Amino acid sequence: MRTVMQAIGAFPALVDFVMEIMSRLVSKQIWKYPKLWVGFLKCAILTKPQSYGVLLQLPAPQLENALNKNPVLKAPLVEHASQPNVRSTLPRSSLVVLGLAEDQQQPAPEAQSSQAQSSQAQSSQNQAAETSSSAADTTTEVTQESSAAS
Repeated sequence: MRTVMQAIGAFPALVDFVMEIMSRLVSKQIWKYPKLWVGFLKCAILTKPQSYGVLLQLPAPQLENALNKNPVLKAPLVEHASQPNVRSTLPRSSLVVLGLAEDQQQPAPEAQSSQAQSSQAQSSQNQAAETSSSAADTTTEVTQESSAAS
């Protein structure tokens, strides 16, 4: 990675070529190689904003790790990911890491209370339906008994 960074410094026109290499490194799970991962992240910082697309290819845990190690990347990456054409291509897990979506696994307290209220309302409606149904059955039985008695 050191050689790549030196090459970019000497020949900035190579940035697109380097982005292809970095994209391949993501597909080969570069984060499993700690020394290369550090260099990858340094290269991403050196080549921003072109590297944003490559960083957004990372799985959510690795993206979170990259942003924790290099907080300078977060704000511009969030801005880039907020663009509608980019955001629509990202997995929800990446949007959660970037703070552009809420984690659905742990709903907010307001959502929990509204879910509880809706389930209470639904059970009340079910009870009301059962009550009116049983009242109709009782009325039918009384009507049948009175017509049988006459």
